[in-house]
Amino acid sequence: MKNFLAILFLIPLTVLSQEAGTWSGQGEVGFEYRRFESDVNIQNADTGVAILSRVQSSFETDVYRHVFRAFGRVDQKDNDRSNVIVEDGYFSMLFGEGSNWKVLAGYKLFNWTATEAFHPADQINSRNYDSNVESLEKKGEVTIELERTLENGSFALYFFPKFEDPIFPGNRSRLGFGADLERVIWVDGGNATTNQNWGVQFGGRFSFTLLEADFSFHFLHHLDRSFPIIGTHRYTMLGGTAIPTAFPTTPYYFRSNQIGMTAVIPWESFLFKIEAASRKFENDLLIYTVNGLRRPEDNTEVALGTEWSIAHDSGAETYFYLESQMMFGPTEERMEEMSLFQSDLFLGLRYAFNDIMGKEIFFSTIMDVKRSHEYLFNISYSQRLSDIWKIKTGLRHYDAPQKEATVKGLELYDGDSYAYLTVTRFF
Repeated sequence: MKNFLAILFLIPLTVLSQEAGTWSGQGEVGFEYRRFESDVNIQNADTGVAILSRVQSSFETDVYRHVFRAFGRVDQKDNDRSNVIVEDGYFSMLFGEGSNWKVLAGYKLFNWTATEAFHPADQINSRNYDSNVESLEKKGEVTIELERTLENGSFALYFFPKFEDPIFPGNRSRLGFGADLERVIWVDGGNATTNQNWGVQFGGRFSFTLLEADFSFHFLHHLDRSFPIIGTHRYTMLGGTAIPTAFPTTPYYFRSNQIGMTAVIPWESFLFKIEAASRKFENDLLIYTVNGLRRPEDNTEVALGTEWSIAHDSGAETYFYLESQMMFGPTEERMEEMSLFQSDLFLGLRYAFNDIMGKEIFFSTIMDVKRSHEYLFNISYSQRLSDIWKIKTGLRHYDAPQKEATVKGLELYDGDSYAYLTVTRFF
C-alpha cells in the first residue's frame, strides 16, 4: 500500500513517454489578504497575509490522459493555514468498442452537486474547513474508477482505498474551534478506532440526460465526510455519568451507506434544482462531547433551488438564486449540533457585466428559518485587470449571537466577519 501512490504516477509516465499527444499547462500565483473584525483575544490571528499558487498540466492522446493539479498556500500570520493540496493527479485510459469504457486511477476532485450553496450529495472529497462554509475547499481523493459511456449518460464504479484527512483550522484561526484538534480518528467496525488512512470504500453513480434535464443517482459505502463528531472515546462511566480521561478535541468519522441524487431541470429562463442524500451509519460507538455522549445518527438532507436569469440590452446578465435545505431524522437539537444548514434559506444575486474585463458583482445571504437571528451575508466584486491579472474583493458578515450554553450552527462564527482582497496573476 505504501508504494501505491508512486505506482499511480510511474505507470502513466512510462506509457505516455511512448505516445505522441498534446501537452497543456497553466498556473496562477496570488496575494491574499484577510482582515477580521477585532476581538478581545490577542492570541487570535485577526489578519491573514498569504501567498497562494495553483499549477496544472495535462497530456492527452486519443486513448490516454494524464492530469495534475495542485494548490498551495503560505500564510505569514497563521502557520496552520499553510498547506499544499493535490486536487487532481490521475491517469485515465479509454478502451473497448468505440472507446466507451474508461479506467482512471489517481487523485480526483468530484463535483456531484447541482445547487449553488447547499451540497448534501457532494460528499466524497475531504475539505479544508478554513474556507467559505457554503463552499469549502476540497482535497483530491485517491480513486480507482471504471466508467461506461452510454447513449445519453454514463455509469461509473469507484473504489477509494485511502481516506484523506480533512484540514482543520488551528487554535489561532478566527474560523476555527478555539483549540488545536487532534489527529482524525475514523471508526470502522464494532468499537474499534483507528487513525490508519487505508481501508475499503466504494460507490457507483448513474447519470443521464432526459429531454433537456440532467439527472444522477449514486450510492456510497465510505467514511462519511459530512458529520464528524468532535470529542473523545476515552472516558469512564461513574454513577451513570461519563467522565472523560482525555480532552474532547478529536474528530471522529464513521462509516455510512449513502444513497442520493441530483437533478437540474430547465424551463424557459429558469433552472429548477434538486439535490438529496440519505445516510445510514454502521457504528454506534458513543463519543464524549461538550454536549454529552453522542453517536452518528441516520439522516436525510434535501436541497431545493431555482435559478432565474435575465439578459439586458447592454449584454449584461442578472442571475437570481433561491435555495433551501432541510434535514430529517434526528431530533431538532441533534440536527442543530450536526449541521450548519439543517433548515436554511439561501438568496443570491449575480450581475455579470459580460464586458472585456469580466466584471461581476455577487451578493448572497443565508438565514436559518427555524433558529432566530442567524445570518451570513456575503458581497464580492471581481474583474480582470489585464490578460494575466485578476482582482477579487469582498466582505463576509456573520450575525448569529450565541443563545444557549453551547454554540450551534453559524453561532460558531459570530464576531468573525472579515473583508478580503485577492490579486492573482495567471501564467
